[in-house]
Amino acid sequence: MNRIRFTFAPVVVLLTFIVCLPSAFAQRDIGLQVQGKLMGIEPAPYIDGDRVMVPVREVAGNLGAEVTWDGEKQAVKVVRGEYQITMVIGQTQAVVNGENVQLEGAPVITDGRAMAPVRVLADGLQVPVSWDSATRVVSLGKSALVAGSSLDFPPFEYKEGNDIVGFDIDLIMAIEEMWEEDIAIQDISFDRLIPSLLSGQVDLIVSGLTITESRREVIDFTIPYFEWGEIILTPKGADNDMVLEDLAGQKIAVQGGTTAHDLVVALAKKHPDTQLILFDSLEEVWAAVEENKAYAAVVPYPLTAHYLNTHRENNLQLVGKVFSVYPEGIAVQKGNQELLDKLNKSLETLKENGTYDRLWEKWFGSGR
Repeated sequence: MNRIRFTFAPVVVLLTFIVCLPSAFAQRDIGLQVQGKLMGIEPAPYIDGDRVMVPVREVAGNLGAEVTWDGEKQAVKVVRGEYQITMVIGQTQAVVNGENVQLEGAPVITDGRAMAPVRVLADGLQVPVSWDSATRVVSLGKSALVAGSSLDFPPFEYKEGNDIVGFDIDLIMAIEEMWEEDIAIQDISFDRLIPSLLSGQVDLIVSGLTITESRREVIDFTIPYFEWGEIILTPKGADNDMVLEDLAGQKIAVQGGTTAHDLVVALAKKHPDTQLILFDSLEEVWAAVEENKAYAAVVPYPLTAHYLNTHRENNLQLVGKVFSVYPEGIAVQKGNQELLDKLNKSLETLKENGTYDRLWEKWFGSGR
């Protein structure tokens, strides 16, 4: 989809002085990222007064530490190699790497989980910690490449419960696995993605971003990894070789304000007996064809292919070839040739080894 709006966004602020966080944040849940992975856990981390409280076992475990619990003493012990932390629920005194320290807040039990100030785990296990005030996410662990993505665009990138899923997400995770490096996904509204890349808040953008000349002036794109376009939707049994001109004189359903709308308006100008039926949503367009309220529809290929792939009981099919094609790519900062070359090589490898085709079939079905 040609999503082109953008404005400037705030940057990540280091959580060096977490005790200075506004008290207005008290007891409000926040996001947690460990080793570049956004975690969905219960109970969620929260800010209590001026402290970020996180679940000890989940955080420490994902940082490679072992956690043991002494129920009698109400004590939790965290060990990773030479690093050791021992804390007691309700007490602000702890032993961190052999030294007695005063905690900024006492560990507590929340919903059956030991929660402790994030600072004691970061300092005790010697890992960096940062705070993103825009997204309200606290991050621990080694630095990672950060990919900006607007997680409101299924089937490319979206949230399913606490999980981040989608075609683009699977693609970037396949690249991560190939590199054996962490790539963290940061949820950023679409209009802030390019400013976030320009400011260095993110290292790359993978978010259904259309390659345009105006965008090329300020950012660099990889080779196209996806081509967006329109296609004809009909009830099953229609001519598979149908082209747009074959719809002349028929009732055609489209979503208003889209590229498909423009295409059908142009067709109707050439063939005045063509009837255009406008709908507000794509779901209504699909239903109109399913219910025989329209002879056919002109629809965006990827979204409709995903719908048909996940609703195979319907009586719909895609016919003909994709038209009005425009490419999408992964974006990097202008001049970051090293990262650009690395991404291009990886995309080519994924296409050559069949991974790309498997991801395509997973999200859009066969018949590409």
